[in-house]
Amino acid sequence: MYSYYTLILLVATASCGPVKRGVAFDGYPQDFAFANFAFAKPHVPSPAEIAAAIQAAKEASASVMAAQHRVQEAKDEVLNQQHIASHKQAQAALALQKTEAAAAVQQQEAKSAANALIQAQQRLAHAKAEVAELQKIAAVKEAHAAAVIQKSAAAAAAEVQRSDETARKLAALQHSNSVTLKQANAGKDGSLSATSAAVAAANDRNGAQHVAWVAAPKYVQLNPWG
Repeated sequence: MYSYYTLILLVATASCGPVKRGVAFDGYPQDFAFANFAFAKPHVPSPAEIAAAIQAAKEASASVMAAQHRVQEAKDEVLNQQHIASHKQAQAALALQKTEAAAAVQQQEAKSAANALIQAQQRLAHAKAEVAELQKIAAVKEAHAAAVIQKSAAAAAAEVQRSDETARKLAALQHSNSVTLKQANAGKDGSLSATSAAVAAANDRNGAQHVAWVAAPKYVQLNPWG
């Protein structure tokens, strides 16, 4: 018989839902953003379906036990009727030694006991057939419950594997974006440094030209008066 504690444990595990994740970067070009990952979720037996399958298996098992109890009762009845029939037949044999009238009465009682024995045997055969049929039904329902639980466990394991794969992809994208951002920032810093150096050099050249112009004497030719 399938362990019901194992069934309950698998029901609790199957009730976990998928995790949806999404990441977006604001203020950066679209190349730095990545979309949410979505996976098509296969049909997973719900906790209600699993509980219904387990309940059906329990009811089928209880029906088998009840039918087996009826078989035992029928067996007891057969043994009792056999005892009665044997006793009546012994009485009939004893009555044959007496009068014909008493023998006829005993024979009738023996015939009735034999008929009761036949009926009890028929009820026993019917009860055995009922047990066999109920055992078949119980086996089918238990197999169905086991299949439902196995499907739920497989779906839960697949969901965990997909979640792990998604986490690895997200980590790889985050690392790639981080490296790209660092390279972009390094390029910006290099451009700013080069621009600052060019401006400083231009200022130095302008200052040198100004000093040279002030230091050099300027000669102006003056014409005589008149």
